[in-house]
Formats: sequence, C-alpha cells, structure tokens
Amino acid sequence: MKLPILTDGLVLPVSHQLIELLNDELDKAHPGLDPVSDTTSIVFNFRDPDYSPELGGNHPVEIGLSRHQSGFELDYLTDFSFVGSGWNTELAKEIDFDIHADICEVRYARPVTLIEAEELFSTFQGNFISYYQLSVFNVEVTVEKVDE
Repeated sequence: MKLPILTDGLVLPVSHQLIELLNDELDKAHPGLDPVSDTTSIVFNFRDPDYSPELGGNHPVEIGLSRHQSGFELDYLTDFSFVGSGWNTELAKEIDFDIHADICEVRYARPVTLIEAEELFSTFQGNFISYYQLSVFNVEVTVEKVDE
C-alpha cells in the first residue's frame, strides 16, 4: 500500500520523487505493511557507511513522518555532519527543517521560517535525491506501530 504523504498546505515544495523514494524504502523494509492502519510514525535513516570525520562523504539524513487522519505529515528532514575534532568529534545537526515549528535551522546561522528556506530546501532535496540515486546510502526504516 502506498504511503499517503499529505503535502497540501505545506510551505516546502516536496517533490513526487522524494515521496516515491520514501514509499519504495518503506515497502522494501516492511513489505505488506498498511501504514495508515498499522503505524503512528515512521523514521527513515539514510547513512553513508563510508562517511567519517577523516574522509568526509555523504552526510546522514533523517526524515520523520507522523500519522495525521488518513495520511502522514512530514515532521522533519534533518542533515547531520561531524563537528569537533579528535576525541571530541560527534554528529550534529547541519540543516534541520522542522515542519511543525515552521523553522529551518542551519548550523552557525540564525533560524528562519520555512518560507524563507524554500530555495535552500529545493537545493537540499535535489541533492539528496541525486545522492540517493547513486546508491550511496544504507537505509533503515523504523515504524512505530499502533497500540493494540
């Protein structure tokens, strides 16, 4: 069953390509799952296994969705990168599109509204889809099931 992602009224221009790749990954990870009746939230983690502080690589990306009536809403899209050096190196948010808070935060910059970040989102989304199509990511899909 297709994952119905609700985009009406969403400030950010979410592409059909992004929705399709999320559908494909959910189907690969959880074949036969009916997301509307079986789950309350879904988190997609895209990781480049070769990404490291020393060698660089493709930043990890996390996309969170939550159920809303008969579909799912985007909660956030977050890009992570390494910060610090030596023993003090850790993954931290580089770019965070927080849909419900209507905020985009970019490290070392002031937070802006999503409408102000529309062009950044379009660029981010296009780059992410391109890297995904190059098969650089290992993908993990976590679903939170409806309590029975």
